[in-house]
Order: sequence, then C-alpha cells, then structure tokens
Amino acid sequence: MSVHAFLVTVDPGQKFALWAQSAIYANWIEGRENGSRETWQVMVFDKQAAGFLDAARAVDGVTVEEIEGAGAAESYLLRVGEPGSGWAGRGDSALP
Repeated sequence: MSVHAFLVTVDPGQKFALWAQSAIYANWIEGRENGSRETWQVMVFDKQAAGFLDAARAVDGVTVEEIEGAGAAESYLLRVGEPGSGWAGRGDSALP
C-alpha cells in the first residue's frame, strides 16, 4: 500500500475546513508558520489521495504540494493551488 506525503499550505482559519473533511483518513503530522499562512505535512494512503485532493480543491486558498524523493533529490509537485503559493514558493529546499 502506497502513502502520499503532502505539504498543505493554508490560512489558519481555513485549515479546519480541510481537516474536518479529511481527519478520519489523513494523518496531519506537523505544521509550521509560512508567512501569514501555515504549512502542514499530511500523510494519506493511496486509496484516499484523490479524495483528499478533491477536498482541498473545495477550500479557498489551499495549496497542496506532493513531496517526491528525499534529501538532495526532494522536490515538490504542485497538486492544488497556484504556483509559488505553497511551501516550495518560499525558496526552501526542505522542511526544517
């Protein structure tokens, strides 16, 4: 069974709209400040990934990037939102 690692960037007030839709199957691991927003690492099993992304699209202002690779080869694939609006838009190469 495959697991997807997502970085979810959202306004703190909007975070609970997505969390409420996904808490039963998504593991919200850790959040960090990202300017006026927050970025959360969220793990989702493959069979729930499409539903999670659909739920994210339904919440205004959410950006979801999928973590691919690890270490120096780590990259962020934009799944929901506008380019440059998520964690990768900060210019960071990895979560601190």
